[in-house]
Amino acid sequence: MPPDDPALIDAFRNGDEYAFVALYDRYKGAVYGYCAKMLLDRTAAEDLLQETFARAYEHRDRLLNTTSFKAWLFTIARNQCLNALRKRGREVPFAPHAPEPPSPGATPFGNLLKSEQADLVSRTLEMLSPSYREVVVLREYQNLSYDEIAAVTKTTVSSVKSRLFKARRQIGQILRPRLHPDPPPPAREPRPAVTASTPTS
Repeated sequence: MPPDDPALIDAFRNGDEYAFVALYDRYKGAVYGYCAKMLLDRTAAEDLLQETFARAYEHRDRLLNTTSFKAWLFTIARNQCLNALRKRGREVPFAPHAPEPPSPGATPFGNLLKSEQADLVSRTLEMLSPSYREVVVLREYQNLSYDEIAAVTKTTVSSVKSRLFKARRQIGQILRPRLHPDPPPPAREPRPAVTASTPTS
């Protein structure tokens, strides 16, 4: 994704239709991908993509800093996703967590993304709570920084790191039996047949 052009975003804030279309073309894939993985529903994601950009255009005067456009846009998309989840009757808890150190090195989910096992990725995301799912999607798929994720989720960087650490740990627990199933027990060798001996006279 190319870096934001402050002049383009400033033109968008002033109601420039061409700037809006340019930003839509630049970010529509990322916003759709985020919504699809949060809701696990492509049709609903398409609707929220349009709603997100409609609200962004309607409230463009609230964008105070051109350097924060991406976080601002994903904040709108996040709010739309949370509203959709609540309408489905799903609880969306976002309680703060105590900070924990981030998981070092490659993660099982990152390795899974590279393997392109789409069905397994979707099933794994579905097992996560929305609060864990969103930080994974924003970090692993959208490559947002910790600061940007904190801005989107309206929390702190330490809370983001904590959620991401716990989400990755949970993903590892989910994937372990699927990616490394226990080997079948060794086959038993057949016992030799026991034949009755014939008594001799």
